[in-house]
Order: sequence, then structure tokens, then C-alpha cells
Amino acid sequence: MLFRILKIFLIFTITSILTIFFIELFIFKEKVLSFQNFNSKKSSNIVILTGGTNRIKDGLKIINDFEKTKKNSFKILVSGTGKGFTKNSLKKQLGANFNSDLIKCCIELDSVSKNTFTNASETLKWTKKNDIKEFLLVTSNYHMPRAILEFNNSMPNLKIYTFTITPRKHKISKWLNSHQTFSLVFKEFCKYIVASLRIKIFGI
Repeated sequence: MLFRILKIFLIFTITSILTIFFIELFIFKEKVLSFQNFNSKKSSNIVILTGGTNRIKDGLKIINDFEKTKKNSFKILVSGTGKGFTKNSLKKQLGANFNSDLIKCCIELDSVSKNTFTNASETLKWTKKNDIKEFLLVTSNYHMPRAILEFNNSMPNLKIYTFTITPRKHKISKWLNSHQTFSLVFKEFCKYIVASLRIKIFGI
């Protein structure tokens, strides 16, 4: 009798945990789609996180807005480029149509960062060095919840605007129609949970 009760309790517990997990997964998916792309004119500084397809190319397209505003001073950090990636590499990737003067004057490359946590810590150093109080954070839409979580934790006193890049191969709103897209959201949700628990438990 006791064994049967324990078995029922175990099944109920596992079922409840899985139900809550998938409800939270759905909420996470909605969160991914909820971010607004703030006009780049709100800030004269940009942080672009590498790692996703076309993040650099698509992210730097918004520089055209800066040219229209005729601002004299702005700074751009491309974070997580990896060793060996130079401004010449960036110039080749962006093509001849991109203003090469912007690369020379305004773009800084961060080759130290290996993940979102170090993206945030290296960006913090960059903001302190350049006395930056606000910036536009650019990354893939599925990555933004975890990115803004890490950045707000590292820089609670800074104003961070968001600008999401939509991955060309993944339509998040149709995530259940694609195994690859569902897997992408699922993995990112798990990473988001781990980051949230780390911040709540250890405060870092």
C-alpha cells in the first residue's frame, strides 16, 4: 500500500514538474517575441553580441540611422569576436558598401568574451573606460532574454535599450513546426534557467 502511494506521488510530482516546465517554456517563447526594437537614435552607443547568424551584418545596418542624425561622437562594441578577428576581417565581412571610416573611428572589438556572462563583464569594462551611461544592445531575438538578464545584473545602473535580430532560418512564432527551431528555443530556455538560478543563488 505504501509503495503504491509513493508511486502515485512520484508520478504526480514528475507530471507537475514537466507541466510547469513546458508552461514556462511557452512563456519564454512569448518573451522572445515581446522585445521592441528601440530606435537607434535613442543612444549613441551600440553593443553587438556575436554568435548568431548575421548578427554583425544586421546589427551594423542600424549605423545608417546614426549617419542621418549627424551625431559627432558614438561608440560601438562588437563583443565576442574571438582571437584573430580584426578590423580588416570586419571590413571584408561588411563589404564595400559599408562606411569604412566608421570601422576606423568608432568600432572596438572584444575578443576576450566566450559566452554571454563574459560579454556582460567585458561590456561593463568598456562602459567604464568610455564613461558610457546607456547603450543599445543588439543580439538574436532568442538570445535577448538571457542577454538582458546578464547585462542588467552586471550593469543595474545603466540604461540598456534592446534591438533584436530575427534569425533567417528560425521563425520563433512557428517554433512547433520546426524541430530545429524548437530545439533552439528549448536549449536557450535551459541556459536562461541556469543563468537565473546562478544570479538568484550566488548573486553573480
